[in-house]
Amino acid sequence: MQPSTDNAHEHNGEELDLQVLTTSLRRRALPILLVSLLVGAAAYTLNKRQSPVYEAVSTVVASANDGGGNSVVNTSLVTAPQLPQGAVEQAVHSRGVVSDIINRLHRNTDLSSQQIRRLSASLQADLVADTWNNLSVEAKTDFQQAGTYSVRVKAGSPVEAEALANESVAALLAWDVGRAQRRIGRARSSLTAQLSALDTQLATSGRSSQDVATLIAARAQVVQNLAQVAVLEQAATGTLDPVAEAIAPNSAVSPKPLRNGLLTGLLSLLLLSGAAILFDLLRRRVYSEQDVSNLGLPLLGKLPQLSRRDLRGGLIEAARSGLLYMGSGFLRVNVLSQLPQNRPRRLVVSSARPGEGKSSVTAALATGIAASGLKVLIVDADLHRPTQPQVWHAFDHPVWHPVPSPHPELSLPEQVQARAIYAEPAQTLSSALERLDAVQVMAVAENIDLLPAGRPLKDSSSVIGHPRLAEALKRWGEVYDVVLIDTPPLLVLSDALAFAAHTEGLILVIEAGITSASELERAARSVQGVGSRLLGVVLNKQRRGDDHSYGGYGYRYETTAPSAPVAVQTGNAPGLTSSGVASVRR
Repeated sequence: MQPSTDNAHEHNGEELDLQVLTTSLRRRALPILLVSLLVGAAAYTLNKRQSPVYEAVSTVVASANDGGGNSVVNTSLVTAPQLPQGAVEQAVHSRGVVSDIINRLHRNTDLSSQQIRRLSASLQADLVADTWNNLSVEAKTDFQQAGTYSVRVKAGSPVEAEALANESVAALLAWDVGRAQRRIGRARSSLTAQLSALDTQLATSGRSSQDVATLIAARAQVVQNLAQVAVLEQAATGTLDPVAEAIAPNSAVSPKPLRNGLLTGLLSLLLLSGAAILFDLLRRRVYSEQDVSNLGLPLLGKLPQLSRRDLRGGLIEAARSGLLYMGSGFLRVNVLSQLPQNRPRRLVVSSARPGEGKSSVTAALATGIAASGLKVLIVDADLHRPTQPQVWHAFDHPVWHPVPSPHPELSLPEQVQARAIYAEPAQTLSSALERLDAVQVMAVAENIDLLPAGRPLKDSSSVIGHPRLAEALKRWGEVYDVVLIDTPPLLVLSDALAFAAHTEGLILVIEAGITSASELERAARSVQGVGSRLLGVVLNKQRRGDDHSYGGYGYRYETTAPSAPVAVQTGNAPGLTSSGVASVRR
């Protein structure tokens, strides 16, 4: 068995490996990028269609107020107190100030009635919902609440924003002045009550002249104070003073389609990447020989993930030299060591899931066995998505010849006469089961013959349930040293199990870092459940990840074969993928 290396992934489900995370992202890079681009484009389009929003700002300043230093006002409690924290924002958002703003828009602006109605409706909606998206206050004050307050408004046009900001500040200043006037009014009410009391006392008879004089002097002082309060009431001011009026903005603050589209796309990219990593962490995958051993399954071999340079000469050439040559050599030794030499050696090659490279592993194994001088027949039994002809480029220059006779005791003329019964040779698996004596195969390499699957089928039951299937496999096992049967993935279709019932065992191909432990266990249980022998597992495409998804296999088939066979291209080397030994995503 191929010795394990220290550089391979040693993943135990608890150890977070940066290479594992990188592999996860690389496998899903294309769909993640596409979805992120689509989400960003959708956000850009939606923002582009939104109405523009303009923002205007008007600023006021708050300073300490000592009541002007007037003792009468101070004594009568008419000095406006310092604004408490949050008072300005609460005032702007109060019903009285909002109503004043709306009235001022009607009185003091040149806005159209439609614009005023729109602004009034927006303010009333914010007031009811208490959300205030269109009118807000930003405070920059010290511990004494002295500083600046910026009144920010949003509207559908620059002139609306300017008018709303300025009238909001005007209403706020009026509220602040009214606050001072109300305090002076309370002082006036107090003095008026004192004057009324003094007048009542003076009207009462029976007082001494001295008491009357005192009352008259007190009344005169109160009248004087009332006169001073009346003057102060006319000149009352609050603690807020205007600093900068709002001006009509030149550009909208929202929407910003490009920025929002980029941010939304970036957020989608981060979320999808995180979801992909989390999914892989929760879904325990098989990365190394140790992972296979932990499941109690034998490992037949490990095949490396090949680079574009490794595949420049094609898959078959790679299987005859280099890293793939070494891996397939160990695989050949391990497989043949489990099979007797004096009995048929018929093997099913399958995978747990699509895209794991089973067809190319079949070809690599056949190449290694043939190099040892044994005669190999490859039966392409993936009747839904046949691939072996593309792997070998068999239809480029097809060379057909009859299957060796299972009755060598017959003379050559007798064998020819037996085949002459049939007018047409059987050159596909389905036709071979109907005309076993007229089967012809393609010589794809030295000591390697191929029986193609033929036209793709939607329903393979007519083949896997054919009464002569066992006889055909028995006959081919007698005339070839090894028969390799390439079948669909176990977890997708049951075809592999049907063929395995007539063979000496099944080889299960999995892709390192892609197949989960649960999928491998399910595939192994399905083989054992039908009484077939699982020879072992081939760990394919080890160490480096690439994008191999279910979509590469699909199992959505056409019933018509292509007019001319074409080698599968994936953008790397002709007929090969960039992610290991698989020449097509099988």
